[in-house]
Formats: sequence, structure tokens, C-alpha cells
Amino acid sequence: MHPGGEALESDAESDAAPDVGGRIEPDEFADPAYPVTTPPDPVYPCQTREPLASPLDGVATPAMASRLVRPMDRALGRIWEGLGLLARHRPERQVSLHYGRIALNAHAWERLRANLTGEPPDPALAGLPDTGFGRLPELWESFRVRMRRGRLLARLQRAEDTGEALLADAIDGDWRDRATAELSRGLLDERAWVELLMPYFSLRMLGEEAFRADARVRAAIAFEQRCSAEIGRRLAADGVLYNPSDVAYLTVEERTRAVHDGTQYWMKVVSERVRRVEGFLDLEVPLRFWGSPRVEKEKPGG
Repeated sequence: MHPGGEALESDAESDAAPDVGGRIEPDEFADPAYPVTTPPDPVYPCQTREPLASPLDGVATPAMASRLVRPMDRALGRIWEGLGLLARHRPERQVSLHYGRIALNAHAWERLRANLTGEPPDPALAGLPDTGFGRLPELWESFRVRMRRGRLLARLQRAEDTGEALLADAIDGDWRDRATAELSRGLLDERAWVELLMPYFSLRMLGEEAFRADARVRAAIAFEQRCSAEIGRRLAADGVLYNPSDVAYLTVEERTRAVHDGTQYWMKVVSERVRRVEGFLDLEVPLRFWGSPRVEKEKPGG
């Protein structure tokens, strides 16, 4: 997910982030804007990368992670609310970041998938059903889901059309002529990303062909990368960054601040993150894990 579209190549092992026994230690880096790993939900700790297709299954640079994580969480939340699922089963966070990889809360994903398709959920993720009077909220939830499922499917169809229109407007617009500050904030706002991501997620839950939804998300990421490259060229020309590609290692908020303050502080931020991201590329992160993932160095030729 490098903004320029090229795959990042790791430097020598000595330039990578420190590791112990093949594992990077998260405490080595205090970087809330781009954490090594996100703390697991205390009640629903299982996470999964399985539903994410390329390029969302790769290492997300700070620029892309800061652009995607919040709207991904909101898109899943819209599906949850659209189905009328109980708030008490909803994790505090549905999207997390681990060693540059985006992961979804597996408990929430399974509950969404089962209710959207009408299939029984995996009890290992959804938990055993309540009994007696404790079952009454679950019965009400089941009734509400049956009543709302058709309405949600219609909403998802509208999201496909809306997302496609918003993406086309952004791509076909005069984005190269925009002021740097406006361009740095992003021409695809959070609403546009939510509309693009709701069909992307829902089609995977339904087990249906997701080609068009995937293509729209890939096109949106490519557009973000083109805009990011233009911002990088301008910041490098102003002496804020060494190279245009350095902008990939700043979050959206940080690059907007860099446009306004114009200091060389951001070169230091970039240099620290480059080594860390390159270290992430050498790691294997499980597709499903409980709590924090145990990561290993990729085997040669793997």
C-alpha cells in the first residue's frame, strides 16, 4: 500500500526495527499515531485478517492506515446498526492495526455475517446463547434483524451507487490544481470511504462476487496514492521532506500540519517510521489470532 504503488524493499537487517526471537517488541515504539500493535478488546479479543483482499491485506503505510481505519470501523458500524444488533455485543473497536496490517474484530465480523445471511454463528466467536429470561433481548434482536435485513440490503445497493459517483467526481475533478492544504486533507472524505467500504464488507459476508466493490476500493486507494504523491512533491520542493515518497510515512493529520508549519521536524518522524515499516515487511502476521498476534520473520523464499 505504498502511495507510489511500488512495493517497499527492506534494507539490511540492522536497519529494521529491533526484535527478540523473531518478534518486534511493541514497547520499543511509543507512536500512538501509527502504533506497532493495537491493544485487543478486553471482552472480544479475537481478530481476523481473512476478509481483507489485496491491497488491504498488505502492510499499510501511516498515510493509508490513517485514511482507512476510521472509515472501516464506521462502515462496519453502519452495517451493525442497520441490522439492529444489540449494542452490548459490539466491541469497542472493530478495526485495529498490527505490524502495519489491518485486522477486523472476528467476533463482530461473525455476528454481522451470521445475521446478514441468516445462518447460525460460530459459537466460538459469537458465544453460547442466553437461557431463560436472559434470552429475551436475543429474541427481540432476531426479530428486529428479520425486519431490517431487506432494508439494509437496499441501503447497501445505494451505497454502491453513491460510492461510485463520489469516487468518479473526485478522480475526474481538477485535483492537481487544489491548494496543498486542501489536497492534504483528502478529496475522498470519510463519508465517501464509508460508502465504498460498506458494499466491500457486506458482499464478503454474503459470500457473493465482490469484483465491482473490490475494484472501486482499489481505484480509491490508487487515487489517494496519486494525491499523496502530489503532496509529497510539493513538500519536498518546500524543503519539508527530503523526498516526495517520504509523505507515505506521515498520517493524514501530520501531513496537513506539515503543510502549515513547514518545519523539518517531519524528516525525523519519517526516518523513524521508514525503518519500522521496512521491518514489518519481513514479518508474518497470522490471519486470525486472539489478543496480540505472535509474529515471526518470514522464511527465505516464503
